[in-house]
Amino acid sequence: MAEALPVQVQDRAREFRNALGAFATGVTVITTRDVGGADVGMTANSFNSVSLDPPMILWSIGKNSTNLDSFMQAERFAVHVLAMDQEKLSGKFARQGTDKFAGVAIERGISEVPLLVGAAARFQCRTAFRHEAGDHYIIVGEVEEFDHDGHAPLAFHSGGYGMFVRNEPAVGGAVPEDASLGELLARVQRKAEAEILAGLTDHEANLLRRLLRRAAEASL
Repeated sequence: MAEALPVQVQDRAREFRNALGAFATGVTVITTRDVGGADVGMTANSFNSVSLDPPMILWSIGKNSTNLDSFMQAERFAVHVLAMDQEKLSGKFARQGTDKFAGVAIERGISEVPLLVGAAARFQCRTAFRHEAGDHYIIVGEVEEFDHDGHAPLAFHSGGYGMFVRNEPAVGGAVPEDASLGELLARVQRKAEAEILAGLTDHEANLLRRLLRRAAEASL
């Protein structure tokens, strides 16, 4: 049995994790097939771009992950940038000991890697490099195929889900003379939402986002 870390070390690690949580990210689900042909998937927010030419991305996986062997042996994998309405999918693939693909709509990509339907963007990759880094491995993939549909992405910040609110470009605060009524209303709504969210607790803000998302879906 591993020895427990001293309390001071645990506190320092917790503080470091909280500090990292100040960096807002998107949320991804990484999928592959293991050597036996079974579908494997996990949630990760360590995704980042590496190179445009050739197109390359990276993500990291913990050495204690139950999916480690599958991804360390996989020649190909897929990265899915989750859309704002896929929070439940993120939770599903973050859990252990369940059939993560049960009831999930998928397609098949290169080498039959499972592709989730409805993601904001998808990257089908060939494993290019694996680097050991502390208690994680960094996996670099060369992108062979990708697609995206313009859906708003799911956001993650300080341990909670949210949505991105785009700021208006600062051009002297002037509104274009040819702006339509719809554009003006959308601008007012975004500013109002940003101001309201800034004054709420994380729990209240997440609840409001869900209600706004449901209202938007109901109006379609």
